[in-house]
Amino acid sequence: MAARLIAAVMIAEEMEREGRQNLVIIRRRLRDSMNPFDIAEEEFIRLYRLPHEGARRLIEAISPHLQQPRRRTRIPKSIRILCCLNFCASGSYQRRIGQDYLNCMSQTEVCKSICVVTRAISNLLLNEWIKFPTTDRERNRIKRRFMEKSNLPGVIGALDGTHIAIVPPNTAREHIYLNRKHFHSKNVQVVCDYDLRILALNAQHGGRSHDSHVWRTSRLREYMRTTYWLGGSSSWLIGDSGYPQEPWLMTPVHDPPEGSPEARYNAAIILARNCVERCIGVWKGWFRCLRRDRTLHYSPEKAGQIINCCAVLHNMALYYRVPLPQAILEEDINGQRNDNFYIIPAEDGSTIRRRLIAQHFR
Repeated sequence: MAARLIAAVMIAEEMEREGRQNLVIIRRRLRDSMNPFDIAEEEFIRLYRLPHEGARRLIEAISPHLQQPRRRTRIPKSIRILCCLNFCASGSYQRRIGQDYLNCMSQTEVCKSICVVTRAISNLLLNEWIKFPTTDRERNRIKRRFMEKSNLPGVIGALDGTHIAIVPPNTAREHIYLNRKHFHSKNVQVVCDYDLRILALNAQHGGRSHDSHVWRTSRLREYMRTTYWLGGSSSWLIGDSGYPQEPWLMTPVHDPPEGSPEARYNAAIILARNCVERCIGVWKGWFRCLRRDRTLHYSPEKAGQIINCCAVLHNMALYYRVPLPQAILEEDINGQRNDNFYIIPAEDGSTIRRRLIAQHFR
């Protein structure tokens, strides 16, 4: 009796093993028979958020840096990259991504592809596609756009924060990712120009951190401060009233009288800041894995790489003029004011703001 039971178990295991091997072969044949680049441009953009040309450029840029297994059923690098793009665009579960007729991959391979490709894009392309303006020519171009659209001079970028939901991390520091709305997230600092192009990104902080804390500890603030003291006193970022007023960061005046120069200044800064809200909305509209209802089921570190990857893809999509999606508008978790924020020497910032109002909004 025992021998029969053992034999039956061995037969079942052998059949299961053969079934897995056959499934791998079937997936390979399906992949070999399908070429994602054969589908129409419109459908390709819907699946991957890039046109054929942009996807080919991306594949050429990172393929040499991806390891390729030597096994006979190995998955082509191009399929791995497109699988990752499909995940970023849809935010679907890994098993669902693998079952797509253009991918034909197991859940395990989808997971590997997402991790490898997002890391490669984050490490190799982030500095190429996410660039803060450092030359007079770049700054003047951005200033002109803001001036044309909002009548606010000197602006080289709009600043805001957004929360990207993640699963509760299995770490002793889990509490730093729990935000005020009682879900776990990363608080991502975004700076963009008026044309919605992301100029700077900081995805290192947990959801518990306020926007102002993320800004105060950022390398970008240190760069702006250094530039100011070296003579760059005619350029600044703009933020909402949750940020401190600084010489290099203009914020609204609190509760100005109606019809006053300060009120006109506030109207201009609100109009100018609208671009960063639209940028974040379009970003999450293109890449649904960033939406709150598509929580990232990854560690905070891997989630940060996915966020960086999606920022690169966002700028690439703008470069290739991909039609803008319907923007995703989400609740401001941090709120507008932060009166308990540690104020750095604010006299200079307030003086510059008063001079700006006196010169341009009288």
